Amino acid sequence: MDARFHEALAKGVALFNRQEFYEAHEAWEAGWIDETADERLLLQGLIQVAAGFYKLQVGGIPGATKLLEQGLIKLRKFVGRSEGVDLDQFLPAVEAWHRQVAELLAKGRADYDPKTLPTLSYSTPP
Repeated sequence: MDARFHEALAKGVALFNRQEFYEAHEAWEAGWIDETADERLLLQGLIQVAAGFYKLQVGGIPGATKLLEQGLIKLRKFVGRSEGVDLDQFLPAVEAWHRQVAELLAKGRADYDPKTLPTLSYSTPP
């Protein structure tokens, strides 16, 4: 894992926290493409979660549900070894949103409060 991995991770987190989910997805994808270590799957999980929230933003509720679920499956594998990403706080928040988006889908709705979307904490590991 090289410096580009952590640069992509930090850039994506900043974008994600500004709810620029498409751009966060793109930033993480830039690091994902070159990564060969297992942490590639961490980036892929983050990419899928960001894409899921982007789908939510644009009203693509079925896609949001699927992408959040796929991202959660990957991210759960990194609890305790997340390269500075605070998954202990992030995963429960995304799981709650996954349930909420599934409810929206079941009710045929797409409305939500963007002020309650999760944020992501990251600190460069030593």
